[in-house]
Formats: sequence, structure tokens, C-alpha cells
Amino acid sequence: MILYPICSSSKGNCTYIENEDAAILIDVGISFKRLCKFLSLGGFCVQKIKAIFITHEHTDHVKGLYAATKNLNIPVFSSKLTLKELILKDNIYKDTKLYEINLKTVNVFGLYVSAFKVLHDSVDGVRFKIYDGKKKLIVCTDLGCVTKDLVKNFKECDFAFIESNYDVEMLRNGKYPFILKKRIESKFGHLSNLDAAFLIDFLINNGIKRFLLGHLSLNNNLPQIALKTIISYLKNKNKEYLKDYELNVAASNTIGKFYEI
Repeated sequence: MILYPICSSSKGNCTYIENEDAAILIDVGISFKRLCKFLSLGGFCVQKIKAIFITHEHTDHVKGLYAATKNLNIPVFSSKLTLKELILKDNIYKDTKLYEINLKTVNVFGLYVSAFKVLHDSVDGVRFKIYDGKKKLIVCTDLGCVTKDLVKNFKECDFAFIESNYDVEMLRNGKYPFILKKRIESKFGHLSNLDAAFLIDFLINNGIKRFLLGHLSLNNNLPQIALKTIISYLKNKNKEYLKDYELNVAASNTIGKFYEI
């Protein structure tokens, strides 16, 4: 199984996952033209995509969904309320087949996708786990906070793509309006670098060794700050970078790098 983070930031999010037979997209937060360009850059083919899974209705996750569904003629899976919201906002091409995924596992040519709910300020957001019969990965950004129910979904995962959205000091000292800052820091907002460090520490203790950071804010974070914060935190927990765990950052726009799971 391969995970290819096409884009991951506060401006746009789209993740490509494939096995030998097929591929899926998690969110389509970029134009269809850019999607095709970025897939080609990584050596992947858009025609291999057989389904789209949408986490929630925010623009940075669905801005390219209409064009993708029109051009690819493939089904879309999400929660019932999210699908209704996408229809209401005209985010999906009219002839697209829509399926509710709540509490069900969807088999897309050997990619088994299951959903779980998180705290975030969307109508009924879900995040996804993907299993190919041998390995399991989880794609889990846009999180308000770490809960007991959340960490249960990481059980037996081999690879975790998680959020590290903002640096606390950059956010608090930045130019965002006070209300927006509070929304981001709330339990329905996003995870900070320190929140991500806490989560990764817990997951390492439970056997997960490979991590990819995503959804970094373009205004309130930098890849080097996220890495430094998390590596320093884990060092204080007696966990050595590259020995006890692997940690990378997904690019805001792909450089063609993908991960074999």
C-alpha cells in the first residue's frame, strides 16, 4: 500500500492511497487540473482512482470535488450529514453516486476503508482508517483535541498521518482575529505541535513507529518548528528520533514524495 500526500495545509488537502489494483482519494481540496498534475509528478495515474472519501465539508477539503466527480465518474463516501451539506452547497456533480459510510467498512478493490468521528467544527466529520489485508494506516487531521475514543482508532496501525496545525506562540502573536485564534485553539479546532507531540508519545508507547505530520498552517507554523517541537518533546520522554520512531512532514504542495506502508 502506498500513501501519497498530494497536498496538506490550511489551504488545501488531498491524499492519494493505492494498492496494486486501485486507488482512493481522501478529500479533494485542490482543483482537478492540479490533482492530475501532482499525480503525474509522483508517477501515479488519475484513472486508477475508484472512489473518493470526504472527511468534512470545509472548503480546503472539497474545493475540487465537483470537478473530480464530474471528470472521474466515481462514487463519494462520507457521513450522511456531510453528504447532505455537500449537495446543498453544490460541491458534487449531479450524477455522482453517494454512499454513507458511518459504522461500515467499504471495500475498494482490496482497500478496506472504515470511518470514525472526531471533534471538529463541521456538521458531522469523519476520519478514515485503511487496511489492505496486511498493513493499516490512519489519516487523521482537523482534530479539536485528543480523546480516549480517538486514540482507540489508532490500535494496530502501522502508519499514522496526523495533524500538527499550529505553533502556539506563532498563533497567539500572529495577526488572526481573536475569535479565530480561540476557534483554532478550542476543542473543536485544531491540534498544536505540542498536542501532536503528546499524541505521538502515546502512540509510540502503543507500538506505532511511523508518523507523518499534516495540515500545517501556512500562517502559524513551519515544518522545521513542528519537527523541532515534537522531537524535543519526545527526547524528554526518552524517545530517540530515527531510532524509536520515524517522523516526516507532508508538503503543502507535493514534491512527489510518497510512503510505502
